[in-house]
Amino acid sequence: MVQLRLKKPNAILFDITGTVAKTKFIDKLLIPYIESNFHRYLRENWNTKQVQMDLEQLRIESDLDPRAPKIHLEFTDTSIDADIDSAYDYVRYCIDNRKENKAMTLLRFHMWFDGYAKNRLETPVYSDVAIQIQKWRCDQDIKLYVFSNGWAEATRRFMMKTNHGDLNLLIDGYFDTSLGQLNEPATFRRMLERINERPENVIFLTKSAEEGRAAESIGLTVVLVLTHRRNIERLDEEGRRMARVRSFNELEFE
Repeated sequence: MVQLRLKKPNAILFDITGTVAKTKFIDKLLIPYIESNFHRYLRENWNTKQVQMDLEQLRIESDLDPRAPKIHLEFTDTSIDADIDSAYDYVRYCIDNRKENKAMTLLRFHMWFDGYAKNRLETPVYSDVAIQIQKWRCDQDIKLYVFSNGWAEATRRFMMKTNHGDLNLLIDGYFDTSLGQLNEPATFRRMLERINERPENVIFLTKSAEEGRAAESIGLTVVLVLTHRRNIERLDEEGRRMARVRSFNELEFE
């Protein structure tokens, strides 16, 4: 059911988590994948330079944390199981205690990329999103861009393997925080320069009122996509005045 009609834009910008896919898909799908596939991933890729570099960086991080389990690596044919078990103890420690460091970030992305490449992972995209972005791109010739708080390459991989197929075929470009933080107006100015569009010709779809305010302040049209009532109830007064829909199919262009 259409709830909001807007002037047809030249481009639509949207983020992933909470807008295209469920907010908790990282916590409910991707993080558990690390825990349940860690041993298999390392055994399958044990002789690669990437895995050995990742493990060495994890070992360094474990040594820097006095409370962390220490990683002992020998990298011999007979030490594989012990090396992997040792690294797993540290990875579980980081997950359980929400410890973030560069080594853990790289390991996660490398494991996820491997999982997507081997069809072990699939991004659960909302059905209305898949239908609408195909309509916007193919039928209405609106360019589509993804702006993520994560890494652009990771977002591209997430959109490549979804429950609705390869949605990268519909996306014109990906941006991330290498342009700046999404709550800063200057970030959106840089993005507009990259896509060569004026702000009045771009719509930003987001779950974040803070990011919406930053985009709105430089002239973008902002629509909050809030799938749950509790998200609406959490909005401040300024957020409540913004246009909002519950799903992509409530938005129509004229």
